Amino acid sequence: MKTSKLLLLCSLLLAGCEEPYTPPTPGGKTEPETKDPAIDVKTGEVLPDWQEGYLDIHSINGGRGEAFYYIFPDGTTMLCDAAGAPPAELYSYGNDSGGVPSKPSHSINSGAVIVNYIKHFAPPVANGRLDYFMTSHYHGDHIGAWRSEYIKFGWTPFDKDGNKVSTVNLNNGGFLLNGLAEVGMSIPIDKVIDRGDWASRPSADYFDSGGKNRYQMYVNYLDYAARNQGTVRETFQVGHDDQIVLKHEPSKYTTFSLRAIASGGDIWTGSGTEVNTSYVPSTAECTANHTAWAINENIFSNVFVLRYGSFDFFSGGDIQYSGKSTYSWKDIELPISKVVKKVEGMKACHHSTANTNGADLLGALKPDFYIAGVWRDVQPNPATLQRVFNANSSVRIFASNLAASNVATLNAAGINPANFASTGGHVVVRVLPGGGKYYIYVLDDSDEQYKVKAQYGPFIAN
Repeated sequence: MKTSKLLLLCSLLLAGCEEPYTPPTPGGKTEPETKDPAIDVKTGEVLPDWQEGYLDIHSINGGRGEAFYYIFPDGTTMLCDAAGAPPAELYSYGNDSGGVPSKPSHSINSGAVIVNYIKHFAPPVANGRLDYFMTSHYHGDHIGAWRSEYIKFGWTPFDKDGNKVSTVNLNNGGFLLNGLAEVGMSIPIDKVIDRGDWASRPSADYFDSGGKNRYQMYVNYLDYAARNQGTVRETFQVGHDDQIVLKHEPSKYTTFSLRAIASGGDIWTGSGTEVNTSYVPSTAECTANHTAWAINENIFSNVFVLRYGSFDFFSGGDIQYSGKSTYSWKDIELPISKVVKKVEGMKACHHSTANTNGADLLGALKPDFYIAGVWRDVQPNPATLQRVFNANSSVRIFASNLAASNVATLNAAGINPANFASTGGHVVVRVLPGGGKYYIYVLDDSDEQYKVKAQYGPFIAN
């Protein structure tokens, strides 16, 4: 009797139900179970657009520095850095290591490469703007370089009002169309976040003429952007996770956050919003000893951890530990390693060159994937990569470029680049709604069609 009543109840409940129940998507709709167009892609096809609920991390490769474009789950956008080093095809690096080939061509400015990429992938809700631009630090391969032969590189000079001129006048508000300025002139930026006024804790190159000109261009462009585009400049708030936030529908994605770990030499203690401001010497000491101490700008980089559900991603700018044997505080990675934990992935610090990505930091992060924005022939460094493998033997290495001259160096050190997940191309990490799974795609950078060369996943975030 009880069995027949139970069967009758089940039949009544199922009556009229033609399809099984499927849970709501992040957009609030209920849809039948089908292939997901955001991840259902074949090699040789153009990568599908971002969709609501996904987190995209794009490493844009132009061969002249770094640019990482983020699309947060609700469509909020952030660009971290805008590569602007001179193209290797037109500039001699002298005693410095040579650059890698420009992508897709040295005839396209690196800023234009970034602009075209963003315009292709930007979500409709972005409305032709960037919500945030994060300046990791004040080097040319991240914000736009200064070179006196700027005309040779196609870096058009502008006056303070954004008019093209024949010669740049830095003392009167002028700037060059390169790096950040080239991006911002095409895609207006709501908020620029950096480590504050360079004089507030100067590195050695703040005092040389090239460094002064580079920073003056940066400041001049931001003045233009504030007057003409409404751009606001803020200093990165170490310890906070409420400065860079979702702008459109934050209530839908409460597991998303971006925590400021370090900036300008100040480091989060791991407790609340408490900050250690005395690890690096004071402004007065850095200024007085800038020649003797030779402080590298890299250690003052902005550092953050992005989280979405179970997925964690570390971005450390160009932090390094070079020179710690003489000045222990030059190892900025050590205190950072004390307040971070294992992550799914990371942007390689300082392009994976020497004296960076140390054992302490990597031992804490233990990344499952590692993206190196390579633009010189000494990147990635074999000893640095060995530390990455020591931290996680199954890590996948994605290098945006690989100079032929470095292949022999790596092989001689027992590291076979053929085992890398990628040795060239844009890299896209696509985290699925909720942050529990992710895919990684490598896109062809020889043109601007953004076709998939390789794909990996799905991977579980935990």
